[in-house]
Amino acid sequence: MIDLAEPAGSKRRLLLLLLAIAVLLLSSILAYAFTRPAPDGPRPILGLITTLPLQWSEGGIEADLAEDAQPHPAFARLSGNYDVQPLDNLDDAVMLPLLLLAQPRALSPKELVALDSWVRKGGRLLILADPALQWGSLYPLGDKRRPLFTSMLSPLFTHWGLELVLPIVDAEPMAIRKIGDLSIRTQTPGEWLKISRIDSGQCAISQAGLLADCRVGKGRALLVADADLLDTVYWEGRGMRVLTGGDEFGNLAWVELLLSRLNESDSKSGDFVGKSE
Repeated sequence: MIDLAEPAGSKRRLLLLLLAIAVLLLSSILAYAFTRPAPDGPRPILGLITTLPLQWSEGGIEADLAEDAQPHPAFARLSGNYDVQPLDNLDDAVMLPLLLLAQPRALSPKELVALDSWVRKGGRLLILADPALQWGSLYPLGDKRRPLFTSMLSPLFTHWGLELVLPIVDAEPMAIRKIGDLSIRTQTPGEWLKISRIDSGQCAISQAGLLADCRVGKGRALLVADADLLDTVYWEGRGMRVLTGGDEFGNLAWVELLLSRLNESDSKSGDFVGKSE
């Protein structure tokens, strides 16, 4: 005699087994979420001076105070690892160990001297200096609210034995650079050149002139000859983000890597920037 109830009983046992496995997996995930080790101490502080619309948009106060207002994705990404503190002047940065200048405003001679002194005393500095910024803006050229078109830090670069130039090429200004395992995309990047008669900064140039690694006194400054790489149009990538949930290009990953190396007091020159040219 055929037992017609057996298949139904087998299906029931299988469903119960699958349910038990699902409950076990969910319990494991929740246990990990509540028992994983907390980060070691607070996030490191990162001072930020920039003319780029990173923390605030160009839409004005109303846009920034709207319920759905969000900072620029680059600012949000950096805030995940650092306590980012936007600064208006260098007086607020003297007690900070790590500073990011992303296409900053023009600094006065007094401020440039203070910045150089801060680095020489042990400060860690990342500068994104663009000779021809292509960042889109709501404001016309000449408007003070618009990001600076070109870097205004030449006196500091000269003091450290460097010159920022814009290479003249006939090819498409869009540039893709391979840096380690990362692909970096930007537009009209600059190039660092050494000034032979000056070497007070002891700077090593790498990545086809895109990066300068300067040992200045007890401190260290990494100089990138571009600031457009922070703009989402060059790295976020809609298609790739839909498929993988990740960035199309490694711009932000590279900036994060540079900052992390600066934040490590025992980092050595050349461990992440490639061979000097």
